[in-house]
This record gives sequence, structure tokens and C-alpha cells, in this order.
Amino acid sequence: MSEHPADETPETGQAQSGWQSVIEDMAAIADEYRDRGWTALELHPGDSVLVDAETRTGLDVVLPGPEYEDLEALTDDCTFTAVDVFRAEHGGMLYLLVVEQAPDDETAILVPAYYDPGSGQTKLEQIRADGELRLFCRRLNDDYVEFVHDDVTPFLPEAL
Repeated sequence: MSEHPADETPETGQAQSGWQSVIEDMAAIADEYRDRGWTALELHPGDSVLVDAETRTGLDVVLPGPEYEDLEALTDDCTFTAVDVFRAEHGGMLYLLVVEQAPDDETAILVPAYYDPGSGQTKLEQIRADGELRLFCRRLNDDYVEFVHDDVTPFLPEAL
């Protein structure tokens, strides 16, 4: 994922610049999959946060209803067995582009996400200890599609 320097100095301007870069990269990568004949679903979360609760531990992204329905249909029809994770740090935030892949079905789901590693330290430690990251793509009513990853390293900030 490319990192673009922020022209704005306020933190919100930096966050918007970082997020815009992720969205632009997602569109370009989705087009590459489509050029190879794959189905590529681009998701546009309204929120992204690390969670550590009884019901969910991992990365939680909230999707608009129609996108969630498209995601649910693809996960019902395809088996996702591979993942690519693009990571960039910008303005104190960690930005991710997670590409869940079903190679046998030539289908990719592109999930952009972000979180603040500074305020999520306890959650990050729990994810490291569990040795597993769960990506929850959900709608507001708490229905969700879950992707489980045994290699947490691509999802986490560089170790200090």
C-alpha cells in the first residue's frame, strides 16, 4: 500500500489523507483482480476498531447493508483460504487493506480498515497472545461474517 504524505497538519486531515490512500489502493488492486478475471468485492466500512470483548476479539469493521449482503452471498458460495495484507502507518494510525481470497473460485474480498495502535495496546497484546486475529465484517444489527487468521503479524504494527 502506498503511503502518501499528508498536506494537512491537523490530525483529522492526516487521518482522512491516510484513509483516502487506502481506498484508492483498494480500487487499483480490485481492478488488477478483475483484469485477471476474478470477482472482486470492494467494501467501504463506516467504522473500524479493535475489539476485545466476550463476544468478539479482533478487528471489527461496520459495513453498509447492501455491501454486507454482497459479502454474505460471496462467503456462502466461496471458500476463502488465502489472504494478502497491505499495511501502512500514517499520522499515528495503522491502515490495512485485507484481501481475502478464494483462489479456487477466483474471488477476492477487499476490506480496508484502520486503528490507533497507541490506544489499542491491551487489545493488541491479547491478539498476539492468542496468536490469532479475527476480522469481523458486520452490519449494525451485529450480524457478521468472520475471517480467522493464524498469522497475526501482517495485521499488527511493527514490534518496538
